[in-house]
Order: sequence, then C-alpha cells, then structure tokens
Amino acid sequence: MCRAAVDGLGLSGAVVSLMVASESGSVGSEAIAASWGVGAEAVEELQFSLGEGPSRDAFILSRPVLEPDLEKSIGRWPGYAPAALGAGIGSVFAFPLLVGAMRLGVLSLYDAVARTLSEGELADSLALNEFATRYVLDHPLGGEGGEGGDASVLDELEFRDEIYQAQGMVMVALNVSLAEALARMRAHAFVTEQNLTALAADIIYGRAWLLAATEDE
Repeated sequence: MCRAAVDGLGLSGAVVSLMVASESGSVGSEAIAASWGVGAEAVEELQFSLGEGPSRDAFILSRPVLEPDLEKSIGRWPGYAPAALGAGIGSVFAFPLLVGAMRLGVLSLYDAVARTLSEGELADSLALNEFATRYVLDHPLGGEGGEGGDASVLDELEFRDEIYQAQGMVMVALNVSLAEALARMRAHAFVTEQNLTALAADIIYGRAWLLAATEDE
C-alpha cells in the first residue's frame, strides 16, 4: 500500500504507524509499514522524539493535517520542520486511522518538494487511508502480507459485497447511519480479533449480533 501511494500519487515516501496516547499526554508510535525511497520512516519517528509534527497532530486531533510547504510551518513546529527539511522533506500529509472515536494510528505521506494535493489526489489519499485502517483492523495480531503487487492493493480498496450487506443490516438493527454501522462492525471485529469479512458473514447468516456486544463495549 505504501508503494502504491508513492507510485500512484508521485510522492517520495509513505508510512503507516500505530500509535497510543498515555494518560500523561505523551504519544507512542511504531511504524508498521514504510515505502522505499526517502527516509520517511526516520522522519516519522523524529517528530515523536521531538514531541511535535503533523502526524502526531493528526493522531491527537483526529483529523487530517496537510502541510504543503514545511518551510512555512517552522513557527508551528520549530523543532520538527527544520529537521524534516534537512532530511529532504518539503511537504507532509497525515491522515489518522480512525474507527469512530477510537484512534489507531496515522498514514503519513511525504514529498521532497513543496506541493499541494489535487482534489483527485486527496480522494486517493483518503481511499488509501481507508484501506490502511481496514487492514489494521482485519489483522490485529499482525500477519504475513500477500504476494500481490500494487494492483492487488488498489483492488482491495473496494469493499466486498458481504460487508455492504452486513453494514445495511446493522444500520437497520441499531437504527444508526451507514457510517456508524461500519464503524461498529470494525470496532467489534477489532475487539474480538476477527476478520471483518468473516464478521460480515456471521451477521448475514445470523451467527453474530452487534447490539449486545456494542453495549458491553
């Protein structure tokens, strides 16, 4: 997926990081995937040692942080911005991995030059962020990646029919929106360490119900 982001969007690097916030307000991070090319993973980790940066902010604020020109953000991140510029980074686009109110981590996209994302590139970035979130939830204990290339990754951006059907059933059963129904399915799958597609099949065939599980959670 990171390679697909770099190649498809013409970027220099991409990193997926899992993160956790402590009661003291500090944020821990571990990169679980990174692209080739520019040392994006090192730049990603740098901001957590400095306690500032776009990916850290995206996680804490639970919203994308798009910085098209790091030279103009030195006042915002006085430690991180100069260090990232020195490492050859000109722009950063950070997207949090979210399931409802639950924060899992961040997809961070880097380019060596100052640039903005076009409307189409932003849509593609959000789709890749959605895929990264689903992958983390579907593989809570880790696992070996497939042998498919970028094309297989992009194909996975489309939901399976079973998930759509189960999502509609949960929406009706819980009287929530489609987005909330999917968020609850993902949260339930994550907590029970179950593949999302398998959970969808269980819901369709009456083997699983989310109402009681959601109340308990």
